[in-house]
Order: sequence, then C-alpha cells, then structure tokens
Amino acid sequence: MEQKADFKNMTKKAKAQYIWDYYRWHIILGVLALFFLLSTIKHYVTYRKPVLSTIMINCNNSFDADSAGFDEFLHAYGYDPKESPVSLSANLNLTNPNAYNEFQILAAMIAAGGQDLFFGTDDVYLNYAKEGILADLGNFLPQETLGAYEDHLIYYTDEETGDTYPCAVELLNHPWIEKNGYYTSCYFGIFVTTPNPKTSGEFAEFLLNYPPL
Repeated sequence: MEQKADFKNMTKKAKAQYIWDYYRWHIILGVLALFFLLSTIKHYVTYRKPVLSTIMINCNNSFDADSAGFDEFLHAYGYDPKESPVSLSANLNLTNPNAYNEFQILAAMIAAGGQDLFFGTDDVYLNYAKEGILADLGNFLPQETLGAYEDHLIYYTDEETGDTYPCAVELLNHPWIEKNGYYTSCYFGIFVTTPNPKTSGEFAEFLLNYPPL
C-alpha cells in the first residue's frame, strides 16, 4: 500500500514536484480554460463592428494589403477608423488555374453574405458579375457620376425580368487604388446582399469622384 506523502514536512521544491506529479492535468486544463476565457473577453472588449466588409480578389501584394487605404474615406465621411473600421479580405488570388481552394473560399464567403464591396480583375470577376451577385449601381450613385464612367460600366441583365443595369465599373489607372497599392486597374461593384447600403453608397461616391475637388 502506497504511503501518503508528508506534505507539511516537504521542502518547497519537493512540494512543487509533488503538486505537478499529481495535479499536472488539472493545472494544464485550468490554464487552457483561463486562456480561452481571457481571449474571449479580449475579443468582445476590443471588437468593433466594421462599417464595410470588402473582398479584393487578385489584389497586388495580397498578403501585405490592409484596410489602411480606406481611412481616407472614413475620415472624409465622418467615421472614426478606430471605432468604425473597414474589414478587408484580400488574400485570394484566383489567377492560378489550380486555385480550387481559393474559389471554394470565395464562393463560401459570397454565399454566407455579410459582404459589401467587391473588387477584382480578369474574367474571374466578370463571371461572378454575370451571376447577378452585384447590385444596380444606379441605386447608389447619381446618373451624373455614372455618366462619367459610361464607357467603363459592366452591365447585368436579369433573365426573369429582362431588366439591365450597371453592376460594376472598370477602374483604369485609378489614383486611389494605385496609391494604396491594391491594383493598377480593376473592377468594382457592390454586393446585392450588402448589409450596409448607405455606407456602401458613400464609398462608391468617394471612389468614383476621387480625387475630391
């Protein structure tokens, strides 16, 4: 029969070793639970709901791109970037014919909803635009603004209603996207399921009238 250790008469080192030998899993699980709890608290304390969620596919320097470029817009329209940030997903490069996983991720993000702005390049973007996922830019911008891009508008025709509307715009050597290193040229549109139509419209106005007078 194992004799119970005389804990009171142990040295500090022996006590520590005894506790570790007999309670190590309790300690490890307790630390992990505490770490999870603190991480959860930090997330909810520091989390700020984005005013816009943006997807950029085939972005230049996709792994280094960040949302700092949107701060100019936020300041111009009275938003505090610290309290009202823009969420940017820019790490999907679909130019590789073997980018099967990336296509799945993008499809899942679009299907899940919650996204506002969509930037991209090449036939990948145009193919998505043909699927009717982008909203009528005429609902967000005055005709005068759209008229300035008349030769660069991408149109979508609803097969059920026959309605045709501008769903995206081609931005060639646009100063804002070039300045922030996102693209040289690309397409821009607003998801039809945008949860933030007001802010999306404000950004479209900012972008298509850039630089401001």
